[in-house]
Parts: sequence; C-alpha cells; structure tokens
Amino acid sequence: MKAGFSADRALHRLCGVAGVDSRGARLIRICANIVYHLPRANAVARISSAGTAPHARRAVRVAHWLQKINFPAVRVHSDVPDAVVVGGRVATFWQYLPQPAAPPQVVQLAALLRKLHAQTVPFPLPAWDPVADARDNLRRARGVLSAEDHRFLLRWCDRLEDELPTNRYALPYGLIHGDAWAGNLLWRGEDVVLCDLDQVCHGPREWDLVSTAVNALRFGTPPAEEFLTAYGFDVTIADGFPLLRQARELIMLTGALPALSSRVSIAREFGRRLASLRGFGSHRWTPYG
Repeated sequence: MKAGFSADRALHRLCGVAGVDSRGARLIRICANIVYHLPRANAVARISSAGTAPHARRAVRVAHWLQKINFPAVRVHSDVPDAVVVGGRVATFWQYLPQPAAPPQVVQLAALLRKLHAQTVPFPLPAWDPVADARDNLRRARGVLSAEDHRFLLRWCDRLEDELPTNRYALPYGLIHGDAWAGNLLWRGEDVVLCDLDQVCHGPREWDLVSTAVNALRFGTPPAEEFLTAYGFDVTIADGFPLLRQARELIMLTGALPALSSRVSIAREFGRRLASLRGFGSHRWTPYG
C-alpha cells in the first residue's frame, strides 16, 4: 500500500509539472514501469526511475519519427511532447487507446516487425546490450535482493557479457524494437500498433523473435510456429538461439526488480523463476501478477 501511495504522489507531481490533469487516474500496471490511465486528459502516463530517463527520451524520439513516417505505433500525447523528470522519477505521456476484451494475437506482431526491420532510422540509436540493461536494474535493486540472488544474477551477466559478442546471427543487424512480444501490441480501432518503445535500438533482428519463442517455452502460450512462419525465419533452430534465450530470460527476471518490493505476487513469481533456473521446481513460469 505504501508503494501505491508513493506512486500516486509521483504521478500527481509529474502531471503537475507537465500540465496534465491527473484526477481520476487509474492504475493499469506495475512492473518495470508504473502505468496509469488519465481519463480527463485521454492519456496514459508511464513512470519509472529517473535513471531510465535516456530510455524514456529515446522512446519519445522514436515515437515522433514513427508518426512522421506513418508507422503503426503508439503516439506521444500532443500536450506533452517530451519526457518529464521530477524528484527521481521520469514520465512519458501517450495517447490513450481503449482496448476491447480480446487482445491482439502474437501472429499480428510478425507483420509489424517485418515492416519495422525494413526501416532506416535517421538518427543514432544505442547498440543492443541486454546485459547492460540487466546490470542497471541490479544496481537500482540493491537491498531488495538477497546477497546470494544478487551474486547469482551478476555471475549470469558476466557469463553472457563474455559469450554474446561471439554469438552467430543469421539475420543482419538493424533497427529492432528490443522488447517485442504480444503484450506490447495494442488495438487502435481495427488496426494493431506497437507500444513500449523504450528498448528500441540497433541490434540483431533475431532478438525481436526470441521473446515469443521463449514465452511459448516458459509460459505454455500457443506455439511460436505461426508467428515465426509469418515473419519468415525460425529463430528456434538458429545456432544462436540458446544463448539469446538465456539473455531474454535474464531480462525477464531483472526487468521485474523495480516492482519487487511493491507487489507480493511479483516477488513470489520472481522467486519461483529464480528457483527454476537453479534446477528446483517447475520449469514453467506464470506471468507477473
């Protein structure tokens, strides 16, 4: 409850600076970001720690460019065209898109990724570096994890940092979404658009296919074959897939660290996932609640 009140206070401060009406705000999600619907502004606010401000500003810049080329992606709210930083928090504001009960299907992601991967971004993007993102989350989570868990994840980072540079890729490097999975699709009327642009970068295109394959293996979601066939490349039989899977699972763990102390359900599932990776319990995961 305390964490919820703290998030609400941060929201009201950020909205005050941005000039956005936060009355009636409704919490949508807490995990890597805290996400609110602001009904009076017809907006969505995404809030995280100020240390992620470069990611937030990158997401906004990419979104403005995607709008300019008419790419199907979420749009920045017209009243707040850039990220807002106040008191250790950063927020970005987006146009609210009401969602029907049935979410987009993962196969619909394939066409969006093929279209995205064909684009050439007209400004510099950072290089793909999942280990650096994991290390950042671990630094911000000091005191939240046990010393043993912290050492386990740091050793995982060290190993991947050594092995990823030698991984072999069949697809070329280029513009990638960086966190491409069905949960980052939204309906805009009858069309499907990409959202959550914080991880857009320059990297191996296989990375944008790995999440769907790993989700099928870990969560028992529908098999990834239809999605991979629609994209035109089966990442699961590529030489580099085992290492990319390990990198994705590291991100799936460390990405939840900002919310670990605020939700008992997230902490419980985090512990289950960590135990499974150490060879204890079921290999099957469940979504963070």
